Order: sequence, then structure tokens, then C-alpha cells
Amino acid sequence: MTYIPHLNYVSEEQIKKLHEYGVGLLANLGMRVEDPQIRALLCENGCTQKGDRVYFCEDLINRTLKAQKRNVTLTSPVTGMKKEMEIGKTFIHSTGGAPWIADMKTGKRRNGELNDLIDTIRVMNQLPELDVPCALVYPSEVPSAITQLQQTATMLEYSHKPIYGPGISIASNAKYIAELFKIYGGSDLQNNPIGLVGISPESPMFLPKEITDTMSHIVKAGIPVSILAAPMGGLTSPLSIAGTVGQAHAEILAFASVAYLMNPECVMFYGSRTFFANMRNSQSILGLPETGISSALAVQLANYCGFMSDVYGLSCTSCAMDEQAGYEKMINGLLPALAGATMVTGFGSTASVMCCSLSQLVLDNEICAMIRKAKRPFEFSDEELGLEALEYVINDGETFLEQEHTIDHLRSEVFQPSIGFDSVWADWIKCGETPLTERAADRALDLIKQDVVPEVKPEIKAEVEKLMKLAKQELL
Repeated sequence: MTYIPHLNYVSEEQIKKLHEYGVGLLANLGMRVEDPQIRALLCENGCTQKGDRVYFCEDLINRTLKAQKRNVTLTSPVTGMKKEMEIGKTFIHSTGGAPWIADMKTGKRRNGELNDLIDTIRVMNQLPELDVPCALVYPSEVPSAITQLQQTATMLEYSHKPIYGPGISIASNAKYIAELFKIYGGSDLQNNPIGLVGISPESPMFLPKEITDTMSHIVKAGIPVSILAAPMGGLTSPLSIAGTVGQAHAEILAFASVAYLMNPECVMFYGSRTFFANMRNSQSILGLPETGISSALAVQLANYCGFMSDVYGLSCTSCAMDEQAGYEKMINGLLPALAGATMVTGFGSTASVMCCSLSQLVLDNEICAMIRKAKRPFEFSDEELGLEALEYVINDGETFLEQEHTIDHLRSEVFQPSIGFDSVWADWIKCGETPLTERAADRALDLIKQDVVPEVKPEIKAEVEKLMKLAKQELL
């Protein structure tokens, strides 16, 4: 019987208790809901209202949970590449919306530009461990009123893979993003999704009208949504892992219930983004092990409730591509992956997702390959033990190098890095003692050269140009 390595941080009894705590928060403290029409819709479905706070009923939450989809297939509209996601399988997506990028020539941070966004997409096209690319960088020269729309249009134009659109917080952008998805994917996005987007409730316990308007455009169009609840321990949530995860759970349940009433068939991901601050300066830092621990706990909650999950992650506090970035990313990526996360994010980022780099994309690809090796189902047969090979070596004086067992396992049994050094000191000297970061930079540039920009149908290009023109006329 195959054994899949799996991490549970707490017992199922405690997960049930944490779920009930989140439900209790919604029933007793309620969620502030700014739009009176959304409040009325919730009250029509058994909730109660006092001022602008809505107190959720358990029946609506249970109906919402019962409707959750446990799998979804995302398909690139340009290449046809599919990602068949389901609870129990783990996929990787890049972080989104870093304002800075580390310059390839100087290594210094600078504002990201549209060309940088394109380059990151083209590198991500060539990375086998990166399943779903996100808009890694904000293009600083694009007006903020259309930034999220431009990011989405650029992703759809250049990506070989189904996309994870930027976190959307502007309803006017959401309207046009929904139309962009329809241009590329057709009108039946519910059954043929080409990607997903993220939308965030606010902490603590608030759904602004701008967010519910954004939800309306995306959810009603049938575009899968990751619910990016992002409380920060000690600042916008209690300073404890359990308290922060419990509050995020309540915010996700509230968001999901509203989305369910908008479109009962909407695919939703449990996008817990639990952050913790350096309490000496009140700054959110993502390299803490609490990031990985709370994400693993959130995955348990998501699985308990029947959600696919989307959590951090390959994140780090380090502002450089250094040893600190490596160990922070490994611990925070490995824990939720072993817990069974459907998606793990943070890929490509540094500095608590405020900066990114092409080199870090290459390095994170290696980290993810190691995580997937650790998570791979493990089993062995009698043949796997290699008894016959051992007998030949002992009884006939042969060596293991010439055995069929060795040849059969040569490429699959021992991890082979794609960028890391895997030989001895003498070979290190022969290869020029080139630092890992330099090799990663060279590899990133090679990957851009290898990438072939996908061919978009002329009629789609024309529709996109028309849509972008209308958006600029309205929003700028």
C-alpha cells in the first residue's frame, strides 16, 4: 500500500473546534458588510442584521460548504495546457504584485515595469515546478486605475499555462477582467475556466462595498476565486497562530457565503494569508516559521470543510537571494505542502513579497522540486530492495555500478538538481566557483531566449485592444 507523507498539526477534534470557533465568530460578532443590498440578500437567507453588521446563520454556512467543489481543471486558452487540481494534490503558483524587482545587472531593487512582467512570465513558462503563474510584478509605468487589468491582459497574452490573475480590489477593473476572461475563454467560464483570481475581504471581519462589487463581476462570470483573507497577528487579528487562523476562517466563510448566494456553482479556494508582524516595528514579515505553521493549520481546516486550499508558501523576510531566503522558503513551503495544500504560493518573491527577481524564480523551482520529492508517495516492493544485486556483489565479486537494479533506478531514485551544485570540491574549482545566484541569473536569461511567445488569434487580439481602449476611456 502506497504511503503519502502527511502532516497534521492538530487532531481532527481540535480542527472541528477551530471551525466551530469561526462559525461562532460570525454568529456572535458578525461581519461588517458595507453594501445594503448584500446585507438584505444575507438576511433573506436566514442571517440577521444590526446596523451594518450581519450575523450569519449556520444553515447558510452549511449550504455553502456543501456546495464546495473539490476539484477543478484549468486550461490555457492559448496552448491548451491543463492543470487538473483537486484536494490531495499540490500545485505551485507564483506570488503576485511585488512593487520591486531586483535588477539583473546590478542586483539592486528598482520599480517593476511592464517589460519586467513580461520577462517573468516568459521565465515561468519554462519552469516545470511552477504550475500556475501569477502577475509577479506591478508595472510602475501603468496608471494605477488600470494596473490590475493590464496585468491580467499581459498574463493572458504571454503565458503558456492557465493563469492566476492579480489580487483584484478595484470593481471597475474586475468588470473588464471578467470580459477579458470571456474573450479568451468563451462565455462558459463556469465549466471551462482558463485561470482564477484572488479577492480579499478586509481584516478584522469586514466586507467593503468595493470588494462585494468586485466579487459580483468575477463570481457571476464563473471565474474561480481564491478567498485571500489576510489577518496579521497582533495588528489586525489576535497575536496567536490559533487566533489568527480562526479569524481568517470566519472571514473566508463569510466571503464564501456571499459568493455562494451570487453563484452557487462558483469554484472557490480557501486562500488563507495569515501574516505575523515583527512587534518591535509593527512590520509584516513572511519568513517566520509561523507562516508555514499557520498555513499548514489552515490547510487542515480547508480539507475539513471541503475546500481546495491556497496558502503561503515559499516566502521569506530576507531581502537578498541568500542563505536566509533559502531556509525560510524551504520551511514555509514544505509544511503546507506536507499538510496537503492544493496550492502553495510565494514562488519568485523576496522581502516579504515586496520584491521579486528572475533569478529567484529559478532558485524557487529547485526548492519546489525538493519539496515534491519529499512529498512523493513512498512504497517499495521486494524488487526495490535490490537483493539480487546485493547477492551478485557479495557472491560474485561484482560491483553495484554494473547491476541492472542500479541502471533501473539511475535517473529516478536520487534527486538531480537543475541549478544546484552536486559534485565535489575539485569539480567546484573546475567550474569556476560560480555563485549559485550568478548561475541562476544566467539560467533565467537562457530561459527567456528559449521561450516562444504563444500565438494569439488575430480576432482575440482585436477584441482585447477594443476592450483596453474602452477601459482607458472610462477609467483614466
